[in-house]
Amino acid sequence: MSGLSESLGKGFTVTTEVKPPRGPDTTGFEGEIGMLKSLKGLTAVNLVDSPSARLFMSSLGASIMLKQAGLEPIFQMVCRDRNILALESDLISASAFGIENILALTGDHPSRGASDHPDAKPVYDLDSTSLIRTISLMNEGRDITGKELKGSTEFYVGGAISPGVNPVEPEVLKVKRKMEAGARFFQTQVVFDLGVVEDFMEKADEMVGDIRGRVLVGIIPLASERMIDFLNRLPGILVPEDVASRVVKADDPVAEGVSVALELIDGVRSAGMAGAHIMPVGRLNSLERILADI
Repeated sequence: MSGLSESLGKGFTVTTEVKPPRGPDTTGFEGEIGMLKSLKGLTAVNLVDSPSARLFMSSLGASIMLKQAGLEPIFQMVCRDRNILALESDLISASAFGIENILALTGDHPSRGASDHPDAKPVYDLDSTSLIRTISLMNEGRDITGKELKGSTEFYVGGAISPGVNPVEPEVLKVKRKMEAGARFFQTQVVFDLGVVEDFMEKADEMVGDIRGRVLVGIIPLASERMIDFLNRLPGILVPEDVASRVVKADDPVAEGVSVALELIDGVRSAGMAGAHIMPVGRLNSLERILADI
């Protein structure tokens, strides 16, 4: 059984994420895996799937490496790059290697400015909700066409939430559809204002029911003014001026970013959320400092 599934709702759960390597030299990635193994308090690690349509080792390959190293991966799977057949094939492969957690995502379009392959042809046979439904069928021993598989998968499948969007009602309806399709947990986009999360949860209470015990709130430890400017350009994300000022004016911006993250995590815990998904953006030392103080 997935360690993530056993943890959620039974204690404050912490997950994190790392980028797979950008080439066949896995030396640096193996070093990150070694550091992650040394950290206490982590339940699982997301392996991002070519985020922003940029080239990296596949999330599946990186998840296998993590699994073989004794860590629990969350295999991020985007619909952008694979047709239905390839998605199902990768899911069978993941199951065969003992990978249990899947985060189903639609995926950023290659035409976005951040992509390093802007002319790549996107597929989008499925979206995140229909991918979740497909995974649920495979857990029942069937493929998307209804044909029987040789055995059943045992995936613990999750979806993403963007609590900072406006209006919020369509996003809550997406959550409802994902739950109906079989989503068991959620990770949110990064937030810096817990009022945004609480407003979203109140609307979810009205439209879906209490989902706090399923939700891991996204936290990024800020490190620089440049990072803040980048995040503020992303849809649904806003770094409040007071938070930005604290980090920018600090003698040690990285340490101040860790302090802000710890305050947010305290608020997430007090709000009764399932836990936090910490996105260190390559700064595993910041992750280590956060875990030491949670």
